[in-house]
Amino acid sequence: MAESFQNPKVWLDYDQAALNDQYEQRVLVPHVDQYLARQAQESANVRANINCRLDVSYGLSDEETLDIFPAAEPGAPMLVYLHGGAWTRSDKSANSYQAPAFVDAGAAFLSVNFGLAPTVCMDELVRRCRAAVKWAHDNATEVGGDADRLYVAGHSSGAHLAGMVAVTDWVAWELAADTVKGVFAASGMYDLEPVRLSTRNEYLNLDLAATDRNSPIRHMRDQMPPLVIAYGEKEQDEFRRQSQTFAEALEQRGHRCRQLDLRGLNHFDVGEEFAKPGGALLDAFFEVMR
Repeated sequence: MAESFQNPKVWLDYDQAALNDQYEQRVLVPHVDQYLARQAQESANVRANINCRLDVSYGLSDEETLDIFPAAEPGAPMLVYLHGGAWTRSDKSANSYQAPAFVDAGAAFLSVNFGLAPTVCMDELVRRCRAAVKWAHDNATEVGGDADRLYVAGHSSGAHLAGMVAVTDWVAWELAADTVKGVFAASGMYDLEPVRLSTRNEYLNLDLAATDRNSPIRHMRDQMPPLVIAYGEKEQDEFRRQSQTFAEALEQRGHRCRQLDLRGLNHFDVGEEFAKPGGALLDAFFEVMR
């Protein structure tokens, strides 16, 4: 009788190869380069055609810059947008295409650069994103925004960073505890343990302590901003589980949280919902903003 061998499980019911696939979006969306090319071209068109201030510094390093797309009227709500790209690729310049949807709705849109792994470690990526939010608050008048109507959004790895912004102790940053009035996290990861166990850790270099420090689900505060947690029907199962588990944990703690399961959308479709007025994601955003 032939002996049967099974590969050991490394996370839930996944062996190493299966877990790696769960954290590789090209497995389900092999034509991802088409999305990225379209987004880059649309972003270039936006920067060429609407009012914006580019490459504004919010920190000491060359990577700590942001692009500002002001609202038509001063005293507007402000959205700080944190781009995705597995923490290791993309740029604010490929994330201007979302700006018109917010500007047309009367909000200022700030697209943030924060550096990339492995050059910048996870702790520093998170610190820079928090610093960008503090800069937006402290410079709201310069931006034409209202410091009391500050929101944060992100997609994919940017949603993870937005989750870390949501759990920030802003009092320690010399701001009010409720500085951020809402967080919109789409297709994100909120517990980095399976990420650490996957091939992504070849460039993230997470140890157990860094994984714990940078997992939003492990650091929920008593006072949290309202959150919208979105994910696509055609996401990888792990990305859906990550979003659902984080949303359920928030709800169990009594925090305001809305889940959006976006029918028919893959990982990259979900990110593009930030540019689509009348879609479920932006409808949820503007509901919170109002």
